[in-house]
Amino acid sequence: MNEFIYSKHAKISVDKSGTGEEVVLFIHAGIADKRMWFNEIKSLAHQYSIINMDLPGFGKSEILGTKIEYTDVIRTVLDYYDLKQIAIVSASFGAKIAIDFCLIFPEYVNKMVLVSPAISGWEDSAEITEYEQMEESLSSLPERIELNYNFWIKRERNEKSINLTTKDLMYNMLFDNLSIDTSEIEEVELIDNSLKRIENIRHPILIINGAQDVSDFIAIGKRLLSKIPNAKLKVIPEAAHLPNLENSTIFIQYLLSFLNQSK
Repeated sequence: MNEFIYSKHAKISVDKSGTGEEVVLFIHAGIADKRMWFNEIKSLAHQYSIINMDLPGFGKSEILGTKIEYTDVIRTVLDYYDLKQIAIVSASFGAKIAIDFCLIFPEYVNKMVLVSPAISGWEDSAEITEYEQMEESLSSLPERIELNYNFWIKRERNEKSINLTTKDLMYNMLFDNLSIDTSEIEEVELIDNSLKRIENIRHPILIINGAQDVSDFIAIGKRLLSKIPNAKLKVIPEAAHLPNLENSTIFIQYLLSFLNQSK
């Protein structure tokens, strides 16, 4: 079932499926939208109730006005469905939002999966800075799509090592989301440095990294593992920033094992 939910500053597209008593909320990466989770939704829906949402400014969700506060968006969705506690599966920018949400509203969270997590307070490497500068310099949509695909997914690998389904989906998501102009939108952050507070998270946490990802995200995964008392880390070989799209079989094994063990 697809429906739109309204928060103070957003129109939020949500897909709700599954029949289980436990609820899993999926939060996509900043280079994607809710389509990135299609394999996981299919595998979990017979055991769990699933909420899969597009963040405002991505996919079918819209930012209404000039400001957005993403943790408020998450809380609005949970309150709309009268959910008291959920598991969160999140990736990259979505994982940054999940971490902030867990620190601000810990009572809503049962457990979290953080895939290639970003986090506020992290000092970017020269590689990330150069990528951001390059993206800002490009005005052509096809060039920006190619830059993002090569930087986040292809990396230094042979094109043949990436399956065609992943490539096609990434190009479609990048085209749709990079076509949305959010340059005038202010992101309001209630926590400016989650890295300093990460030890306060006591929930069960599974961190998943791709071995071929940008070095920052591999380092963030290791830092979170060392700072969060109840964290585990899995690394998927021959995968980059979105390992669930490149090796869904292993990813889903890790995901189901974690969700089922910590019931």
